[in-house]
Amino acid sequence: MSKKIKIRSNFKDIRNFKELPLLRKGIINEAPDSPINANYAVNSTANFLHPQNQSLKIKQVAEIDKNVRAYVLEPDTEYGTAKLAYFRAGQSISITFNINGLILSRPYTICSSPERSLDDEYVILVKKKLNGFVSQYIFSNWRKGTKVNASTPFGNFYYQPLRDAKNIVGICDNEGVSSFLSIAEAIADGTLNANLTLLYSARKEREAIMAERFDELAEKMNNFNVIYVLSDEHILKKERGFITKTLIEKYAPSGKFSVFVSGSTSLYNRVLPQIAELKLENKYIRFGLSGQIDNPSALQDFPENAKGLTFLCKVIKHGELIATIPCASEETLLVALEREGISAPAMCRSGECGFCRSKLLKGNVFIPQGTDNRRLADSGYGIIHPCCSYPMSNLTLVIG
Repeated sequence: MSKKIKIRSNFKDIRNFKELPLLRKGIINEAPDSPINANYAVNSTANFLHPQNQSLKIKQVAEIDKNVRAYVLEPDTEYGTAKLAYFRAGQSISITFNINGLILSRPYTICSSPERSLDDEYVILVKKKLNGFVSQYIFSNWRKGTKVNASTPFGNFYYQPLRDAKNIVGICDNEGVSSFLSIAEAIADGTLNANLTLLYSARKEREAIMAERFDELAEKMNNFNVIYVLSDEHILKKERGFITKTLIEKYAPSGKFSVFVSGSTSLYNRVLPQIAELKLENKYIRFGLSGQIDNPSALQDFPENAKGLTFLCKVIKHGELIATIPCASEETLLVALEREGISAPAMCRSGECGFCRSKLLKGNVFIPQGTDNRRLADSGYGIIHPCCSYPMSNLTLVIG
């Protein structure tokens, strides 16, 4: 249509404004109904940086010790992934498994530098757990050439110059070592311009995995230092005991510094009160993925009258009731869904990312302190994160 709208500084503008819907409708009616096939550059860039899924395969397997292995992942071009998505040091990927018909997902922090992804390699560490269903499967089945389905890199546990202090005090145990190994590697190759002092908590020196690599990096860099804090062993030049406010202040640089914590829930429980005593601004405190709580009933705020009980959960998907499943009070709703073979969205399994957010139509749940990262609006309208929600009654749950 060639008609033009003239803007005048009088009441005729109102009349012309009313003609706009008719003009717009005419343009729409004259447009072809065939889809637009143009591949815009901004969409191509977004799809490259943030693909929904990545098809990967195992390139190499390295034994770190009898219970820890490093897996090098590369793109599986046969299934459509030509390049690995870039990431920030400290981020994770979620890997999906099909184990005897059960669809599961687990997050793994990338322990290599982001620069290595430019050469199409991610490295993840997997620790074999005594009763770990997925880790046992990985150790038994993953080998060179094994195909892996993974998400795009995700998570907020990375250095941001506009928010974080350039000097970082890191706190970890074996569960959180991957995050700081990635950060240290990024500092070493110049990807990251920051200073890291790492307090590494372990029972004994020989139990600190990747210690050899940390020592190598610390020896050749002035802006990275690692201090081992051993609870059950006294060794010269190693700290003895647990990480405390006094120990943090002993090794913290002068001036402003950020505290990054990544590790097990037991580490979080020990260091949270110590960090609180530092009286840092909230923006200078960062926590990594805490993972699933091994023994939720041991938490002080876990309802005493719910211990050992099992409830029923009605599961609704796409508007239909698809199953009624048993849920133990000491397991998350996500675990219950996966155990019953119900595919549910999940990534971080720590209550952080919100990917698993679901609608609780009926019933009550327990959400441990520190894991409830829902938006205020979500909590007000019954939205929960099944990965960190424990049933306290019979439920009706709508999943995505």
